Amino acid sequence: MRTPPEQLNEPIAEREPYRLKLKQSPDAQERIRLQCPAAGPSPSVTCPRRGHTRPTPPASPAAVDLANARQRAAHLAAKPTIQLPDNERKRPLPLAELPRICQKSTITLRPDDLGIKDKLRQDRHYLTPTWQDAYKSIRANTEGINGRIKGHHIDVGDPKNRLAHGRVAQTLLTALMVCLANQHILLSWRQTHDRPEEPVPQDTTMLDEHDLAPPSADSRPPPRE
Repeated sequence: MRTPPEQLNEPIAEREPYRLKLKQSPDAQERIRLQCPAAGPSPSVTCPRRGHTRPTPPASPAAVDLANARQRAAHLAAKPTIQLPDNERKRPLPLAELPRICQKSTITLRPDDLGIKDKLRQDRHYLTPTWQDAYKSIRANTEGINGRIKGHHIDVGDPKNRLAHGRVAQTLLTALMVCLANQHILLSWRQTHDRPEEPVPQDTTMLDEHDLAPPSADSRPPPRE
């Protein structure tokens, strides 16, 4: 999906409070720390599991100014609540059976923890406005390059342009054709931006013959041939 329809904008925005919060930026080993959205001094959701795993004394009720939109949004009653399965509502699961993020407030995520799914991880959340802004330019650039490679000048998809047999030979020929397409892109850019400077035209103003002053009386006649 390139651009979500308008009816999906609201459900996409509703996902944001449930995301794990970035607790610590990547270190030298590219490890990051993530925090439960229901943990911390400013939780974005309320979770019934927090009361079972980390019971805390009830806080004294605080007065909320209903006319203040910021105070209303910061109150726990205004935040979304994570819905638990029906069987867990009646009988809470032991701590060892809960997910890692429920056993601890923060977890460490290493580059190899996701396995084959690590290549699908994105810094920008899928279909969010920031993702769409980055995706549109990247998509346009990719489609433009594919159009050049598949165009009639190179046409990497035509087997007649790759007559060598074997995977290694086909790979090398494809790499050379892609390199040639890159050269065409650079040449087009240089032809557009690196134009040679035009020489400054010299002053070739011609004097009008009617404006010439008549010769003086003591001037010499023109030489004879």
